[in-house]
Amino acid sequence: MYLALVCTLNGAASDPQLRTIWLHGAGGVFSSAIDLFRFNVPEGEEPAPIQFVRALVNFRKPIVAQVEGLTIGIGASMLLHCDLIYAARDARFRMPLVNLWVAPEAGPSYLLARVMGAAKVAELILPGRTFSALEADSLGTVSKVLPPSEVASVTEAAAIALSKQPIAAMMKSRALLRDISGETLDARIERELELYYQSLQGPEFAEASHAFTEKREPDYSKTTL
Repeated sequence: MYLALVCTLNGAASDPQLRTIWLHGAGGVFSSAIDLFRFNVPEGEEPAPIQFVRALVNFRKPIVAQVEGLTIGIGASMLLHCDLIYAARDARFRMPLVNLWVAPEAGPSYLLARVMGAAKVAELILPGRTFSALEADSLGTVSKVLPPSEVASVTEAAAIALSKQPIAAMMKSRALLRDISGETLDARIERELELYYQSLQGPEFAEASHAFTEKREPDYSKTTL
């Protein structure tokens, strides 16, 4: 499963026609985590979950996540690398890493601490307790909490909406939002301006200008990176 996700992400990254990824689970569960006690790594190979984390972290296009039921372990950590996260009201999250004698994976110790502070993160990770979708929302780790009957349709609509957006502009914006290098405000503004003026010379801005003049919706399907 992990390797299939790696192939999907890598394929999507190189496909100029594919503009966003829609992630969801099956059977009303987003991710029940990995069975560490039955997980074997062939000698000399990088573990499949690590390959998946690398592919996810390096993926540059937007990712929309539909979260239902249980979201445990790496399932919860991977959401930190998604952009729009819609959770069912009855979804439950857990990072039981310490309970299983392992350290956090996929960056929660760093990314979550920047969102909510180290003390709040410690209260989730060290006891490995279960927390609700409403608590995840209050902590800033999901975009919106929805009734279970609505989460699929809202997530699909969001993915479709993003697929119609100009991909280069989305990727530049996403890169800025996810840059946690600690640069100063002045440095960030300068970089934003640089990307802004680059965008003015690109095909997406040209299509937007033509569409505005012609009083129609812009069509970015033919614009590429």
